[in-house]
Amino acid sequence: MTRRLPLSLVMLTVGVGLLVTAASARPVVSATEARKGGTLRWSTGADVDHVDPALLGAVRSFPIALATCAMLFHYPDAPGAAGTRLAKEVADQTTVSKDRRTYTFDLKQTFRFHTGAPVTAQSFADAFNRDANPKLGSPAVAYLHEIVGADAAIDGKATSISGIRVLGRYRLQIRLTRPVGDFTTRLTMPFFCPILPTTPTDEEMVTDPPGSGPYYVAERIVNQRIVLERNPYYRGDRPAYVDQVVWTINPPEACVLAVEKDRIDYCYSGLYHTPRALVEKYGINRPGGQFFVSPALTTWYLAFNHARPAFRGPGQIPLEKAINYAIDRPELARAFGYLAGKRTDQMLPPALARRASIYPLGGADPATARKWLARAARPPTELVLYADNSTQGVLLAQTIVFNLKQIGIDVHVKYFDINTLGAKTTTPGEPWDLTINGWTADYPDGGGFIAPLLAAGQVGSNLDDPRVARRMEAASRLTGEARRKAWADLDVYLMRTNPPWAPIIHANNRIFVSGSVGCVFSHLLFGLDIAAVCKK
Repeated sequence: MTRRLPLSLVMLTVGVGLLVTAASARPVVSATEARKGGTLRWSTGADVDHVDPALLGAVRSFPIALATCAMLFHYPDAPGAAGTRLAKEVADQTTVSKDRRTYTFDLKQTFRFHTGAPVTAQSFADAFNRDANPKLGSPAVAYLHEIVGADAAIDGKATSISGIRVLGRYRLQIRLTRPVGDFTTRLTMPFFCPILPTTPTDEEMVTDPPGSGPYYVAERIVNQRIVLERNPYYRGDRPAYVDQVVWTINPPEACVLAVEKDRIDYCYSGLYHTPRALVEKYGINRPGGQFFVSPALTTWYLAFNHARPAFRGPGQIPLEKAINYAIDRPELARAFGYLAGKRTDQMLPPALARRASIYPLGGADPATARKWLARAARPPTELVLYADNSTQGVLLAQTIVFNLKQIGIDVHVKYFDINTLGAKTTTPGEPWDLTINGWTADYPDGGGFIAPLLAAGQVGSNLDDPRVARRMEAASRLTGEARRKAWADLDVYLMRTNPPWAPIIHANNRIFVSGSVGCVFSHLLFGLDIAAVCKK
């Protein structure tokens, strides 16, 4: 369920801009000085889509799952690449069979739900089986197919997944149909959050999902308010400083003003409107400060439609390279707004990638672009760009129109609202050649980032290259550092030999907190980590 990001959403949540390369937001005070207690006042411009971990889809909903779920594995509160290293949470010991198709997890016996009930192997087995229930409609099914018996449950032919067995109160076994290199990484997703035996299996938990992490959902009033309370039985290693989190909905502009006046502690959205004023007043990443910028696992890029004649076949690879030389990445970055991630010519975010210099980041190189265009088997004189009709979408489109005009290509732009744009660019046969897309992964893994982008049904995914397919298959079987390196190398290989896209920027998380907040940490994937926030 890797998430495509509409421009309007990312402008409000992470923002993008110039050449700011910031470290992850670190605690404002040390952990030993952090005060326990108090209420964190959190606000968003729109309600979450769900509080039920099995159904989460919106990016803004994930911080709740991070705070309320104790997972088999998780990612530590650490900056940069260290925050992408898998760590055990409820899992204590993991045994993997020689054929890498059977995983046996011995669980820690110290985790409890907010009700006091223990978190057991059955708690996780129940979560998997609930995810597979076709009546629930969980996005988790995309990650279940390699588990033995999962498809039978998904199709309604079985009531449980035969490949998931409870071997003891604190021992869980999962059998796979084939080796899956990122299997334990997938288990960090909130879909696999443990549940109580009383949890309904075929309907949404609208208001009261069980809390196994540092917090639990104590109150939920749709489109008004969410209250998280501390889980009194939590004995894990996450800090959980505040006693309570009160989540409300406010218009972005009003929310930012309320943070400045210390009526709200954090706005999940709204920074796009006033970032320069905030930087001038508060600076960036200052010790004891209020405004923080840190990298996110999000990439914005220009997608090529390989189903169209202009990009179909190996003879058109020079066109792809020509466009990568022709686009003006600094100008495109400015169209997104002030404060950004990093201009890039690679798809993988820095925490997952290896450094390489492939295409110009300082501006367009039309002379080199024209040379590559001349090598194409069928150099086009016209291309069709589908674009978002927002202010940012129009600015980006017009920059691309100008850039490609310099190498002799006329770009015809068709504008749509963001929902229509998403539907059209994923419809087979739709006559577009180029579109701008944003992409963020559900978990920090190179394969989890790149492979879904090249899968059938995704934007511009019709890349047909046996060399790439072989490298992807080999990389998908690896684990650990070998896997990380293989996908990072594949990213560079793609961009040098057969670029399926033209990357533009890696986005940032931007966090503005009130003066009463004492600790801040920005997670690469989830943004502000509720459990790591403390009040002064």
